[in-house]
Formats: sequence, structure tokens, C-alpha cells
Amino acid sequence: MNIKVIKFSHISVIFFILLILLSMLISFVTANSEEYVEVPIIMYHSVLKDISRSNKYTITPSTLEEDLKYISTNGYNTITISDLISYVYDNKELPEKPIIITFDDGHYNNYGYVYPLIEKYNMKAVISIVGSYTDKFSETNEANLNYSYLRWKDINELISTGRIEFQNHTYNLHNNTHGRIGAKKKKGESDEEYKKILEEDINKLQNEFKENTGYTPTCFTYPFGGISNSSIEIIKELGFKASLSCEEGINKITKNPNSLYLLKRYNRPSFMSTYNFFQKFN
Repeated sequence: MNIKVIKFSHISVIFFILLILLSMLISFVTANSEEYVEVPIIMYHSVLKDISRSNKYTITPSTLEEDLKYISTNGYNTITISDLISYVYDNKELPEKPIIITFDDGHYNNYGYVYPLIEKYNMKAVISIVGSYTDKFSETNEANLNYSYLRWKDINELISTGRIEFQNHTYNLHNNTHGRIGAKKKKGESDEEYKKILEEDINKLQNEFKENTGYTPTCFTYPFGGISNSSIEIIKELGFKASLSCEEGINKITKNPNSLYLLKRYNRPSFMSTYNFFQKFN
């Protein structure tokens, strides 16, 4: 009698394990069979004619133009973050081979050198500004291609073209001072302190966008890719429907809104041919 009970118990355990394995297999197949769209994103920064200033984050207008030519002749279609959000939330169709061109920090040369090329090749681009930089140069009204940043009047002009979309790159957290890396949580900082600092900074720029342009960004761009686990939920709570990281890779966008957060981007350095750079996408 006892032997039969033991045998039955063993069979029950084996059956239970098989059920768990089957459930895991179904979940894996379902997750990996979910439809997705591959979307590469390029991360540019400053664009200057002086080749001696070219580096990991600064390229020349001629290099940018070669990139745009490649994008055009290889069948890519530039879209904005809003287009991506509309695809996920509103079932808006995306073009074949979508690609997003982003520029971080809001350099004035994005107005002087970048926009004319974006217009020339009939494309769209996304610029993420640092609010304190824009405020400073709006106040001084300096417009130097070598060192200035976009003023609010420049931003309004670019928005009016319908080709340039703007996003939030923090108001004043674009630095690595006092133990903080961008918008990342400091060592020893409480969750409450961190949330307060992050919310106040980001909301300040959100409010300034609304006051100066009537537009409110829908995407948050992490400075230096400094991400904390707790920041992910804070960004969502602030109403952002997407976020940009500095991790490299191709994005697989599904109808799941979570696929819009921590979007990967390929940083575009100087001293690399256009062809070699775009081989990263393959």
C-alpha cells in the first residue's frame, strides 16, 4: 500500500514539472513570435566644419551629409519618436525600413549645419535639448556655430518646419559633478531625495517647453546613458511614453508600450567611414 502511494506521488511530481516546462515553452514561443518592427536609431551630437575638433561626439557637415545620402539611397525612411509612439498606441503605420536620427544637447550648429541638410534630403530628425543651455543662450542671444546652443526662438522656428522634433534631455543634470552621473541616482541618496530631484529638474524643462513653444516632449533622453532602476518608473510617472538610452543595438518595437523605453542608439563618432558605421546595423 505504501509503495503505491509513493509511486503515485512520484508520477504527480513528474506531471507537475512537465506542466511547468510546457507553460514556459508556450510563453517563450509566444514572446518570440510577437510581431515587431526593427528600428535603428543614430545618436549624433555636435557638427562642426573644423576637422581638428572632430572626435567621438563631433563630426563634420560633410560626414553627416554622407550619412544622409546613405540613408536615402539604401531605402531607409526617417521617422520621429512621435511616429514610433503613434505606431504602438494608435496603430499608425510605419514606412519601410524606418530609422530615427537624433541629436543630443541642442547645439546651435544643429540649426546652422544640420537642418539645411535635413531639408535637402527631405528627412526628419529629433533634437534633445538641455534646458539650462537654451535658457543661457536665449538670454545672451549668442548664436555662434562653434559653441552656442539653440535659443527658444531657434527651437520655435525648427518646430514650425515640421521636420524637427524636440525632446527632454534634463534641465540641468547634463553633468558629471558632485557624485552624480547625469540623471543617475547618487550613491547613498534615498529614493525620496532622488525622485524629488529628478522630477523637479525634468518638469522644469517640460514646463519651459510648454511656456515657450506650446509643445510638450513625450520622450526623455538620459544624459550619458546614466540610468538607475528607479528612474525608469519615475520617467513613466512623469508622462513620458518613450526614453532614449546610450546602449547600442537595434530596437525591436512591438505593440507593447514597454518596447518604447530605454531605446538603443548607435553613437556616431568621427574618423569612421559612413559605410563602416552603417555595417553596425547588419
